[in-house]
Amino acid sequence: MARLPTIDNEVTLSSQLELGGRVSAPAAGRLALPSAQMLGALAALLASASAVTLVDGLDWTPDRMLLVFLAPALVLRRARRYLLDFVPFALLILLYAETRGLAHLAAPHPYYRPQLWLERHLFGSVPAAWLQEHFWHGSMHWYDAVAAKVLNLHFVVPPFVAFALWVRRRELFFRFATSMLVLSFASAIVFFAYPSAPPWAAARAGLLDVVKLPPVNDVSSLGSATPAPANPYAAIPSLHAGYAFLVALTLAGLLLHTRVRFRRVLAGLCFLYPLAQSIAVIYTGNHYVVDIVIGCAFATGAYVATNRLFARF
Repeated sequence: MARLPTIDNEVTLSSQLELGGRVSAPAAGRLALPSAQMLGALAALLASASAVTLVDGLDWTPDRMLLVFLAPALVLRRARRYLLDFVPFALLILLYAETRGLAHLAAPHPYYRPQLWLERHLFGSVPAAWLQEHFWHGSMHWYDAVAAKVLNLHFVVPPFVAFALWVRRRELFFRFATSMLVLSFASAIVFFAYPSAPPWAAARAGLLDVVKLPPVNDVSSLGSATPAPANPYAAIPSLHAGYAFLVALTLAGLLLHTRVRFRRVLAGLCFLYPLAQSIAVIYTGNHYVVDIVIGCAFATGAYVATNRLFARF
C-alpha cells in the first residue's frame, strides 16, 4: 500500500476527502523524496538550533524553543500558524515552571526517608550509590560528560518531537502537547504535596554517600525562565524519566499504526531514550529508581488519558 503524502497548508486528509478532492499516491516502487522546501526547512532548523545551542547550550528555555522552530516554520510558510499553536504551549510550560518553583516556596522542607527506605528494601542498596561507587572516581571521565549531555537532552527532545509532529499533522502535535501539559501539571500537584529529597540531598543530610555530579543545574523543566526559584525537591515524579517515556510512548504508538517494516522493532528502540535518561539521572545522584518508576507511571497515565480524550472528539 502506497503511503499517502502529507497535506500542507493546514488541510487534513479527512477534510479534503469531505470536499470531494482526491489524494494521489506516488507511483509504485518510487521512493518519495523530501521537497526542496522541506530540505530548506531542515537546513533552517539545523542553523537555528546550532546558534541557540552555541550561545546557551542545550538548556533551552521556552522562549529559545520558539526561536529555534520559527526559522523552519518561516521556510515552510506556516509561521503565523506556528506562532498561534506554539506560543500558548510555551506559555503553559512557563506557567508550569512557575508553579513548580512556587511549590518549593510553599513546601521548602522535603521528605528524605520514605523513598530511601523503599529503595533499600527493594534493591538491598541504593542504585545511585552503587553506580557512583563503581564508576565515579572523583574527577570527570568521558562517561560522566555523556551522562550530563543526556540529562540536557531533557530540554531538547520533547520540543523537537512536538515540532516534528506539528509539521506532519497538527492534531498529532495537539495530542502530544496536551499529554505533556497534563503530565507537567499533575506532577506539580505532587511537588506541592510531597517535596522529595533526591539522593544528593539525602547525602548532604548525612543519610547517603552520593555526590551530585557536575555539570547538572537545578533548573525547571524545559528551562528556568521564570521569576520563581528552581525547585531542588521536585524529584517525585521524575520528569526527566516522565517526559522521555512520554516521547517514547508517542513515537512507538505512531510507528505501530503504520505499515513500516520492522515497526515493532523500531517501536521498541524508542524506549532506549527513556532508559538512557533513567540511567543518567540515577548515576548523577538526581533520582532514585522509585522516582523513575513513578515518573513513567504518570507519563503513561497522561498518554492514555489524552488519547482517550482526543478519540472522543
